[in-house]
Amino acid sequence: MFLILFVTGILLAFDALAYIFRGNSGQTGWYMVRLSNFIVFFINCALPFLICFYCSEFIKSEFLKFKILISPRSSIRNGVPPHLFVVFYLCLAGVLLVIISQFTDLYYYFDESNFYHRNSLYPLSVVFGLSPGIITFVMILQHKKNMQNNVFVSLLVYCGLMLAAMILALFYYGVSWINIGYGAGALHLFYSSIKLMELEFYSDKREDIVLSPDYKQSLTMPEIKRRISRSRLWQVISALSGGLLFFLIMISIKGINIPEKKLVMENPFIENDKSRPVCLTFLRNAEKIWNDDGDLTRIGAQYDGVIYNNMKATIITDWNVTIDISNDCSIDPGPWNGTFSISQIGTLPLPQFVMTVRKPHDEDKENIHGTDFYQVTPLKTLGFGCIMYSPSSFNPENSKVIFSYESILKPLSYIVFDVALGLLSVLFIVSLTISLTERKIIRIEEENRKLEDTVKERTKELREEKNRSEELLLNILPEEIAQRLSMDKNTKIADKIENASVLFADIVDFTRLTGTLDAATIVGALNSLYSRIDERAKREGIEKIKTIGDSYMAASGLFGKEGAEKNALSIVNFARGMLRDIEDFNAGSSVKLFMRIGISSGDLIAGVIGKTKFVYDIWGDTVNVASRMESSGQTSRIHISESTMSLIKDSVDSSEPVEMEIKGKGVMKTYFLG
Repeated sequence: MFLILFVTGILLAFDALAYIFRGNSGQTGWYMVRLSNFIVFFINCALPFLICFYCSEFIKSEFLKFKILISPRSSIRNGVPPHLFVVFYLCLAGVLLVIISQFTDLYYYFDESNFYHRNSLYPLSVVFGLSPGIITFVMILQHKKNMQNNVFVSLLVYCGLMLAAMILALFYYGVSWINIGYGAGALHLFYSSIKLMELEFYSDKREDIVLSPDYKQSLTMPEIKRRISRSRLWQVISALSGGLLFFLIMISIKGINIPEKKLVMENPFIENDKSRPVCLTFLRNAEKIWNDDGDLTRIGAQYDGVIYNNMKATIITDWNVTIDISNDCSIDPGPWNGTFSISQIGTLPLPQFVMTVRKPHDEDKENIHGTDFYQVTPLKTLGFGCIMYSPSSFNPENSKVIFSYESILKPLSYIVFDVALGLLSVLFIVSLTISLTERKIIRIEEENRKLEDTVKERTKELREEKNRSEELLLNILPEEIAQRLSMDKNTKIADKIENASVLFADIVDFTRLTGTLDAATIVGALNSLYSRIDERAKREGIEKIKTIGDSYMAASGLFGKEGAEKNALSIVNFARGMLRDIEDFNAGSSVKLFMRIGISSGDLIAGVIGKTKFVYDIWGDTVNVASRMESSGQTSRIHISESTMSLIKDSVDSSEPVEMEIKGKGVMKTYFLG
């Protein structure tokens, strides 16, 4: 933005310098007028690119660097609008033509008084400014969804000012419309940017202030991405062809102003030379000549001039004829089709006299037919003349004649222009039709895709809800039990299981800990420890039954077909892993926890009880013995029953058998694992 403002400032400064130094015939004025106009035309080609680059940043939703111009393909794949590169190459071509015009007067020239004048190909410079503006304008419209409304309106107004200024510059000469448009656009851009900063600064997003507008991303459906790209291409073509078509139509109506041209005739023409675009004859009428009151040294005669316009598409709008004459010539009042005057050029002793004939203007008394009558239309002639008294030695056929004229080119008379106009019309109609059709198809596909997405979203939500329900059920019930209930929710789950192994674990002195620590610490410690143990149970295929307070209950062999030995060994390995988990937990926690673990193996009964808050549980002597093993065990040791030891005696090391009184069972032989 600041680069655009800076360059616009330079543009306006040099435009002012070109105005200040115009008509200054000194050396400084000569250089300043040419340098200023060159910089003005140069910037007029460069600014449309900077504007397009600035707009592309909002579309891409990030700040861009000029190095992206080196690799257009990868930049376009990364989301940079392709319009930017088209504008860049158009502006580059425009800059090259501006440089060429400095040596060829392609766009403008300077007269002897150091005044600037447009040349015949000046409209070409407008084309190279208008085309990038149209492309940028269309680019902004196409990517409206990528921008906030205030940003969209701001950029649209800026580009609209540029396009309006270029059109005014083409048809209304004498005012720097383009430079005024750039200046007004720069002020608008600066003001709107300040307002954007204020809106963001005073928004509720104060924690991370970045003084730039928030970008809004848009999602492009992959299936219609190619169709969208094709539609945007046709939109650009239709806008560009429409703009150029409007440009050519306006030119065909108004015409192209041709700068003043001069025809110098040292030997005046006696008749029309059709090989020349313009020819002029000025002859004395041999049938209308007489002596001036009997003075043989002077004669009076009618002098007839004819302007021949041999151009088929150019109107001579203004003209001026200068004819060398002798001394002591006079003109009778009432010349026709021209304003005549005689003046002296040079000083004594060799003064030179010339007769000037110019086209009658509105303020001239000779203008009796209206100004347009004295224009010379294509392939037509205009006669003018007067009665003049002169020395008898004067002969206009030996006089030097200078014919200066200004003209307007009406290009509709040229077949090439007509063909170009017709092709542009066809291209505009075809591209507009395709663009509108593509947009309609895209809307239909988008609506269909929205409906499909809605269905997919609802299906996804239902699937997620089902998954959440299943996960919740699996958190309460084993997977096999959950599957049986999902098939028939009224089925009764009651199974007798053989060769199972049951584990009980309990935290030592937990009651004392609850009295010394706050609730959040206690619950957090239990959750952290039991989460580790739950993950281990899932990895090793152990079925967690439940937790009651600080007690943890698990079992193996409930659903698998493994033998009793493997089930017992699995639960023992799991118990050893629990002890390692406790050690790891204590290493990183301020709350130190210790466990007693008891295991027993045998038959049991398993089933689901309850209707609203149902639970899967196990019962039987094996469960009771495992509970007694835990309660009579030792801290950080695994206490197993004789039934379990008989299954794993060949796989693990244990202490000598310990006989102890077990509540409800009497004296039992038990073991502590090493």
